Amino acid sequence: MTNPGGVLPGNQIQIRTSLLILTAAVLLVYSISLFNKFVLDDWIIIVNNPQTLSLRNIPEVLLAPDLVKPYYRPLNRATYLLDYRLAGMKPAWYHGVNVLIHLGNVILLYLVCLRLLPDRTAALVAALIFAVHPANSEAVNWISARNTLLALFFSLASFLAFLKARGRGKRLPLLSALFFFCGLLSKETAFMLIGVIALCTFVPSQGGEKRMRFTEGMFFLLPYLVSTVLYFLMRYYSLQGIVGTTLPADGVFGRLAQNYHVIPQYLGLLLFPADLTLFHKVPQGGLFNPPWFLPAWLSLLAAAWWIVQSRNRAALFGLAWFIINYVPISNIVPIPSEQLTERYLYMPAIGFFIAIGVLFSWIHAQGRSKQALWGITVVIVAACASMTMKRNLDWKNNLSLFSSGARNDPTSPAAHYNLGTAYRENDDLQSARREWEKTLAIDPDYADALTQMGTLAAIQGDLPTAERYYLAALKAPLGVSDPNKSMAHYNLGKIYEKRHQPQIALQQYRRFLETVPLTYIEYKGEAEQRIARLLATYPSEPAR
Repeated sequence: MTNPGGVLPGNQIQIRTSLLILTAAVLLVYSISLFNKFVLDDWIIIVNNPQTLSLRNIPEVLLAPDLVKPYYRPLNRATYLLDYRLAGMKPAWYHGVNVLIHLGNVILLYLVCLRLLPDRTAALVAALIFAVHPANSEAVNWISARNTLLALFFSLASFLAFLKARGRGKRLPLLSALFFFCGLLSKETAFMLIGVIALCTFVPSQGGEKRMRFTEGMFFLLPYLVSTVLYFLMRYYSLQGIVGTTLPADGVFGRLAQNYHVIPQYLGLLLFPADLTLFHKVPQGGLFNPPWFLPAWLSLLAAAWWIVQSRNRAALFGLAWFIINYVPISNIVPIPSEQLTERYLYMPAIGFFIAIGVLFSWIHAQGRSKQALWGITVVIVAACASMTMKRNLDWKNNLSLFSSGARNDPTSPAAHYNLGTAYRENDDLQSARREWEKTLAIDPDYADALTQMGTLAAIQGDLPTAERYYLAALKAPLGVSDPNKSMAHYNLGKIYEKRHQPQIALQQYRRFLETVPLTYIEYKGEAEQRIARLLATYPSEPAR
């Protein structure tokens, strides 16, 4: 596969040609993304975030949590600050940076595959399918998902440097450890690379490498341990704690059991990437809900067994990469975001694309039906590229993104609710009402939609109806965008203030301040002003 010196195999001209093909594929497929706007959390994290506006904020960025704990991703946030310094708030620049990082990941995967696979063409195929695969569209198009792109970039760069250091017999892979540290500062999930590195330290992933003794291997891993300790010290100082989140009462086994329904959906996104949406559902029920999950699991287990039995090192590495990097999204530690979303797949799916390279290499080595193999490969690449280009258009703005979600699944209350908010942002209140009514027709207890319907009634001056909607929202289960229904409290406070009921209004405003999420943080200052004004007008009201 490779020689001990770690020199890239094969003809340099062929390698350069492959790099040009990969570059052209990424730029062709994602060029349309440069015309997209800021969407979703981009407005909070980037556009309206004072931290992104001056290089003087570097110390604050490096030693402070993200806007929401337990996130601590200072290197990722620093890139937004640099973006603003170079291009202001031009979304095309931010999207371009994301595309270039994805291109870097494609090239790094190709270089890694050159070392793992005996067939240079198979390495190109694996990287090319990764380059244009539709499941990656969310991670590339959503500027705020850059942390995922950076985590993979530094992880692959670290692993490549690790292979070089191990192949050359270096004692300390310092460059690899530095890349690993940068990955940690980009996103917490980069920590899983330590498992991949440790595995490949004691179990060689390439031919010609010797198995290290335990003491020798631990010394070799020392730079990674130092990087890990330094990262956790910085994290502890910034978050006032290492983890920063608490485990729910439902128990780890119940959360792990949900992976029975999650993993087949991720597998489906890789094999049949047609169902692309922000609003993936996790089915509830037993082994046969939906019916195709059990056959999918049996097929998945059979494939894993075949890989283990084949003893193919590259295939085993791909399987190990996927399993190790799936752990952070397996919900062992609850993710304070969606349980199932496409950008989470970006990093573990590298194992899947390596397995594609292995399969292509094996079929190609048989010497049979090469034309059919190439025909199928071209069809797959073309189909993936076409679907990705179409999906990129959905990310143009919030309205197009949420419209695609509602088209994808007309029964999704979250899709209709968010589409309504997009219409409201475009001052189309009639369309917003229509979407929120659809939301409540699907789920009458959807708290966020109840709150929005109350706001529409309040705008029209119908305060009794608005009050009924807000009170219904408070009685409903937890909201999605506003879990504690803080805006229902805030708007009730405004109603009671108009009715000259200061005590009840103060209670509602204070409840808002206790529960306001980042989404509605812009109203915090106004709520505090209203409280101060009420206390000044009604001195007898208790202050606290």
